[in-house]
Amino acid sequence: MPDYFDPTVISRVKGYDIRARRVVEGFLIGMHKSPTLGMSMEFRQHREYVQGDDPRHLDWKVFAKTDKYFIKEYESETNLACQIVLDCSESMSYQGEGAMSKFEYGCTAAASLAYLLLLQRDAVGFTFFDEKVRTYIPAAATFSQFSHAVHTMENITPGAKTMTGDALSAVGANFKRRSMVIIISDFIDDVEPISLGMNRFHFDGHEVLCLHIADPLEVTFPFSGPSIIEGMEQAGNLRCDPSDYREVYLESRERHLEEMRYMCRRLQFDLSQLTTDTPLDEALAEVLLQRQYQR
Repeated sequence: MPDYFDPTVISRVKGYDIRARRVVEGFLIGMHKSPTLGMSMEFRQHREYVQGDDPRHLDWKVFAKTDKYFIKEYESETNLACQIVLDCSESMSYQGEGAMSKFEYGCTAAASLAYLLLLQRDAVGFTFFDEKVRTYIPAAATFSQFSHAVHTMENITPGAKTMTGDALSAVGANFKRRSMVIIISDFIDDVEPISLGMNRFHFDGHEVLCLHIADPLEVTFPFSGPSIIEGMEQAGNLRCDPSDYREVYLESRERHLEEMRYMCRRLQFDLSQLTTDTPLDEALAEVLLQRQYQR
């Protein structure tokens, strides 16, 4: 039986909404127990209707008795408000020997998580950023919102520099209540400005999950022989034998990862690394189960 959730297969599926359904299907099949579905609809009180209220919440039984319009209010209409924050900078366009670039993998992960959350009746929003916030879509528990976000993703071309800290600070200013924030990025930026943006989330009481996307070639750096290394985000090009720099590169990368891990531990945020050769249903199951066991 073919693995329909393998990155090579998923990359051939046109449309992130279809990819999301495929990945979530695999995720749910692989779980021992499906995520809890349903939303809180506990009635709290009536209040008199004012212009601008959603007429769907009118209580027609009360109207029949009183000849007045009253709105039904509930404690909460969704279990969770989640903002998915996706890095659209040029470095995310990197694609080694895998079937998808980091950006394509990140988009598919974002769409899959959003689709899963909507199945749970949770509200999902999206933020797309590079050196600034490109697009902000507030959280809503509707599939029309999901379709709008997918259409936006399909029309984005990564191409600008990364300024993660500034973008995250701007994202935090948009939230009206405590939320969950899922940041999908390669985090190729200095940790200090990233930390400033993360501190805003921590101060405001948001729960944060960081998904660090990497290409397998970035992890192993197996290159050798006379080469021209093309730098992204205006980094310039370098003529060299990459094997001369392999040890320095891997040490620098590990140091950066350790700084990211320390920052997330300090702020009590979760950090998981996903490589683009990993089937997404497996990757999501591992991330979410790990969060479950840590609670």
